[in-house]
Amino acid sequence: MSDSILENKIEIWIKKFISKQKNYKLVDIIKSEDLSKINNEYIKNFKSYSSWCFTPDFTVIIQNTSNEKFEIMLINRTHKSVGLREIGEIMCFNKIINPTFSFLISRKGHSEEISFFMIDDNFNKKLVNYNDKNLIIFAFNDDNENIRKESIIPLACRRLLDE
Repeated sequence: MSDSILENKIEIWIKKFISKQKNYKLVDIIKSEDLSKINNEYIKNFKSYSSWCFTPDFTVIIQNTSNEKFEIMLINRTHKSVGLREIGEIMCFNKIINPTFSFLISRKGHSEEISFFMIDDNFNKKLVNYNDKNLIIFAFNDDNENIRKESIIPLACRRLLDE
């Protein structure tokens, strides 16, 4: 699967995911931009954006319709199996921004390297939790934009991604 095919799947999925969220609407999708340097009126609403000197694959601006506040969803993608390096990168972003939703999407799911950490709840929490939220890891089916259910980590987040 090429970069453009995976990116198209992600964009389709973002729109579908946000439309299913009760109190959120999609405002903007930013692809691969340094968040501290971007000229985007929505990003500038976040008071600490100037210190966000990093480039997620997708930064999604969403609006909470119950309080009208803008919030962020982060997504990184990889063509290989998810390992500690990919998790570490997006978890740094998560701890700085504290996004409402955070996803790490892979073509191949997760690697054997992290299987042990994912089975053990204590390690799992240390690895993918930030501010009482979870980084969610998953892979798409090869032939469509649907998520492979067995690829979703942590298991407790599978309900959030029901299609």
